[in-house]
Amino acid sequence: LEKFVNDGEVICDLGCGNGRTIIELAKKKQNNIFYGFDFVEEMVDVANEQKEKFGLRNVFFYVMSVCSEDLKVNFSSMFDKVMTKRLLINLKGDIKLKAVKNIYSILKDYGIYIMVECFIEPLAKINSIRKKLNLSEIKVKKFNQYLSKDIMKQIEVLFEVKKQIDFESFYYFISRIFNAYLSTGEPDYMNPINKLAIELTKTGVRLVEDYSPEKIIILQKLPNKNFRSKAYESTNSK
Repeated sequence: LEKFVNDGEVICDLGCGNGRTIIELAKKKQNNIFYGFDFVEEMVDVANEQKEKFGLRNVFFYVMSVCSEDLKVNFSSMFDKVMTKRLLINLKGDIKLKAVKNIYSILKDYGIYIMVECFIEPLAKINSIRKKLNLSEIKVKKFNQYLSKDIMKQIEVLFEVKKQIDFESFYYFISRIFNAYLSTGEPDYMNPINKLAIELTKTGVRLVEDYSPEKIIILQKLPNKNFRSKAYESTNSK
């Protein structure tokens, strides 16, 4: 994520957890200001402890939900970039859209939303092949709800997609299909085959595409949207 942060920008990490990501960024990017939000107070306490440990004065943490009205009101149009990492998948149904609406509100005009989230369609592709190989279906955990192409169409009412980065398809193909087929019993995801797939992925190998549920999508805020699209009317009516 470091390569997406330009000097002097104000950056927000929503669902920051223990703050690890932006603490590392804050150490390297002294001319930037970072804000981390998480609704779990214990996580924010850990983040603040780490902040003090490293003597950082350019990072701030708050206990706050991505769907909070206070977030939208108190931080309106404040950030150059907002990032989420597997945050939206923990929100169910239309709550996802409410979170995206808040992200839109706290970004400056033409600000950038860095979405690192999981999508259901690549997982369906993996499971389709696994079924043909008599392998069991990989299920999404009960507390997760992966995004879909349909919800992206609704998000694109407010944002322009600038770039999509499919950075783990080779690893997922090898680990969830190739290694799983060769394994007897439960696959060992730390075996040499998977480790090789990880290292090859780091080199930029792109032998297959759209097999990784997790993607990085770079979206730019389209200013002067009033949330009156059908997608948001359905959200606001509930």
